[in-house]
Amino acid sequence: MVVWTGIFAIAMVSQLADAADRLHAGAGQAMFWGLMGLLIATVVVPTVWLLRLPAALRYPQATDIAAIDAYQQRLRAHLARNPHVHGMPLGSEQEVHLALAHLREKAESETRRTAASVLASTALLQNGRLDGLVVLVSQIQLVWRIARIYGLRPSFKQMSYLYGNVSACVLIASGLDEVDFAELSAPIVQSATPAAVGSIPGLGGMGHLLTNSLASGAANAFLTLRVGLIADAYCAPQLAPERSAIKQGATRRAAQLLGTIVKDCGTQITQAIYGRIKHGVVSTAQAAADSVKQAGRSVSGATQSAYQATTHSFSQAAAQVRNSTTSATQRLQQSIKPKDPE
Repeated sequence: MVVWTGIFAIAMVSQLADAADRLHAGAGQAMFWGLMGLLIATVVVPTVWLLRLPAALRYPQATDIAAIDAYQQRLRAHLARNPHVHGMPLGSEQEVHLALAHLREKAESETRRTAASVLASTALLQNGRLDGLVVLVSQIQLVWRIARIYGLRPSFKQMSYLYGNVSACVLIASGLDEVDFAELSAPIVQSATPAAVGSIPGLGGMGHLLTNSLASGAANAFLTLRVGLIADAYCAPQLAPERSAIKQGATRRAAQLLGTIVKDCGTQITQAIYGRIKHGVVSTAQAAADSVKQAGRSVSGATQSAYQATTHSFSQAAAQVRNSTTSATQRLQQSIKPKDPE
């Protein structure tokens, strides 16, 4: 499955390069190698750094007292070097548990943050292949960040299982855009974000699209939460985890966290979209009002010019009539003037 994910990523990069080449001849090759370099930097490099971390500490069998003492000493020494719990007391077993709980809280916070980012990105992109790349990069980096929080990495077997989950999430994300979630998950999304449709009055089609986008993003966020929680269980110092128990626990906890993330992100996305629509409507109305006002000014100017021209014409005509009348009167007076007697 990891191999198929790599093939999928290369195919996606090739499609983007072909699109760039159609826009500008010769840009495809530069786009291909640039995106491949970026993909390697964001996926392969964190994986290499992950492999350089020490393997996670596992609690020994309860009957081996010497092994338990050695484990406690190694755990305290490791936590003392961890910058996330620097300065916390580690003398007693309870203090060690408090330090581990602090690390788990930070790891879960990082998982929620990444899941929210994936939800927003994939809800807005609405492109299966781009969604797959976003999920791939985000989940690989999430595993690396959780490992850095603990300063420990999963075993090689656990890493293969974890990366298999990431690959499955990528393939699922790439096909989610072909599923119409609006009817399947509208009650779930609208219960978490009641403003998703109601806050955009009169835009039923937009509400349908928004609901489907949020549902698709929520599915990707759920998969990301699950991967992050599994990585947390594999990196945390504890008893050797059982795969089935970890899968069930991660699925339940991801379902619990998903509602809050969908509510927060869905409200923000809805408000952002509504704000853009409102701004567009106001701008269009303002432009129309300005056009009408300008047209009114033009009509008023034209009317005033016509009035002035008409007045000037009447004035000229009146002056000509007056001059003509005056001339006629003078000629008449001259013609009827009595002649002097001889």
